[in-house]
Amino acid sequence: MIKDLFDQNLILESDRLLLRPIKESDTDDIFEIFSDKEVMKYYDLLPFLTKDDAINQIEVFRKCLSEKTMLRWGIELKETGKLIGTCGFFAFSEESLKAEMGYELNSSYWNKGIMSETLKMIMNFIFRETDINRIEAYVEPMNTASLKLLENLGFTKEGLLRQYELCRGQLIDITIWGFLRSDLE
Repeated sequence: MIKDLFDQNLILESDRLLLRPIKESDTDDIFEIFSDKEVMKYYDLLPFLTKDDAINQIEVFRKCLSEKTMLRWGIELKETGKLIGTCGFFAFSEESLKAEMGYELNSSYWNKGIMSETLKMIMNFIFRETDINRIEAYVEPMNTASLKLLENLGFTKEGLLRQYELCRGQLIDITIWGFLRSDLE
């Protein structure tokens, strides 16, 4: 069952990254990430203006983890201990064996292969620890970096959802991407 996922050891690591639950001491790093207009350009939240915004977001991540509705990891650079992004799964469906994936990264660490490495780790984790069959990602058509990332990870673009959601005060189009268990290499 998907809910059992939350009872697993949620620490994942590679040579350079540590993925771990987000904690209150991450406030400054979360603020740095979520207050960056470039990071938030295609996000469904406006850039943070105060540290209280970061504290509130951390509380959302932690509450959803305790309620077993969202699994969000902090992406820590092992070399420095700095939190440089977050990633995870939400919108779980036991009936349809699927989950949605989301992520963001401090712009100072873009184009270094970090998010590709990170998403491979969490995808391997969810396929290993659950019977999830499908991972979905929703991306704005103009977010070319994210589109390229998903394509490189083996996701399939499945369509365009026209005026799918109200975001930043306007209705926006969204592309839907899917990765199936059978897509694993």
